[in-house]
Amino acid sequence: METQFLGQAYASRSPVLASQTAINIYPELNETTGSDVGGFYGTPGLKAVYQGSGQVRGLWATNNYLFAVVGAKVLRFDRFYGVTTLGTLPNSTGRVSITDSGSQVIIAHPDGWHWVSETGSAIAAVSGSPTSSVVAFQDNYGIFTSTGGTFGITNVGDLSTISALDIATAEGAPDDLVSLISDHREVWLFGTETTEIWSNTGAQFFPFERAPGGFIEQGCAAKWSPSKLDNSVFWLGRDRNGRGVVFRSNAYVPTRISTHAIEQAIAGYDRIDDAIGYTYQDEGHGFYVLNFPSGDKTWVYDIATKMWHQRAYRDSLGELHRHRSNCYAYFAGDHLVGDWENGKIYRMAVDLTTDAGEVIYRERAWELDTDSHKKQRIDLLELEALMGGGTSSTATGGFAYIYGLFGGATAPTTDDNVVWLQVSQDAGQTFGYERQRTLGAVGQRKARARWRRLGAGRDTVLRVATTMTRPVSWVGANATVDQYAQ
Repeated sequence: METQFLGQAYASRSPVLASQTAINIYPELNETTGSDVGGFYGTPGLKAVYQGSGQVRGLWATNNYLFAVVGAKVLRFDRFYGVTTLGTLPNSTGRVSITDSGSQVIIAHPDGWHWVSETGSAIAAVSGSPTSSVVAFQDNYGIFTSTGGTFGITNVGDLSTISALDIATAEGAPDDLVSLISDHREVWLFGTETTEIWSNTGAQFFPFERAPGGFIEQGCAAKWSPSKLDNSVFWLGRDRNGRGVVFRSNAYVPTRISTHAIEQAIAGYDRIDDAIGYTYQDEGHGFYVLNFPSGDKTWVYDIATKMWHQRAYRDSLGELHRHRSNCYAYFAGDHLVGDWENGKIYRMAVDLTTDAGEVIYRERAWELDTDSHKKQRIDLLELEALMGGGTSSTATGGFAYIYGLFGGATAPTTDDNVVWLQVSQDAGQTFGYERQRTLGAVGQRKARARWRRLGAGRDTVLRVATTMTRPVSWVGANATVDQYAQ
């Protein structure tokens, strides 16, 4: 029978209801009328284009340049990744907010602002700038969060000058201002419990006013979570009734896109106010990436399929952690992300199948259908895949090491095309030993891995995983199952 292999990450509070994982793989649905409903593809890998030191705190692409803050250094890259150091900030940790006017770039950091002309040689401090701002640009103004729950604008046409009088307050509710974003020439002002949308009306004393109907009774739980894509704004929400729901805007209406499983996971983190969100589009998939530094997890929403998956980085001990990305920019045709720890800026692409030389652990777990929790005997499971090219594994910490970590009777082959299966008979709470299989010969384009005599039980969950450094394309999993009541 065809199993419910295709799906999203969804681990229910009750494992019997759902015990699904999708780690470093994401589903793509078939948009034709063919018989196949879709398959899983591997998430993108990483390749370093710059090595610095410390956190990559922010990236910003404008015209022909990429601006980056790495540790305390402010850097400018040309389209060939030639780098110029523009100066140092008075701090070396903590996210920064960057925007530009087309000729000037401002960097808001925990101690204030610095600015530089796009082709300038050195940064300079901005007098009177607030600390820990979030900045945006619209209608020739720099717009920024300020102290005391207020927001302000720069002088028109000059991001380096701030007037103390150009300050306003979102007054629809008394909650504090958390963050802001400019979208479709409207400024979204996120409070702790509410959100207001303002636009430039050209008013005499302060040009921005709240738009008619621009008041939302849903606030923001994390300063760095708002991002925009696909004509919508995405953010991690909070209001007077609770927090931890992920929203997408539908005009001025917040639409919940998180699932109960995602919300349960978020509720288990010690902190969520440090969550970092960014969006990007690749091969028709729009992704909202939500990193939780304190929770050490990364969850990703795929706008195309409306499904969630998890991204993770595997360390040298085999432990999974949040994705390496701390910030994002699209520059010179590349998706770029900055590392939260080691000062590297990476190119992120689906044709890269390692994390800068480290193998990527990919996993899918799903429940085997049953009638009224009948006992099942699994005689055969077949995983079908479309394979890319490949050779023997050369990634650091290859499959032989991983397989030894999880156990198993025999070492795998050296060819980089090995998958393994584990079976759970208690709804995914515990799994049996790994059963290794070779997924076709190197260079083979279509392959099947088969496992036989997988035992019998109830509440069966199957888990397939790999660390192969060949492109992953899993298109189906079929099983021969005998069900009987006992």
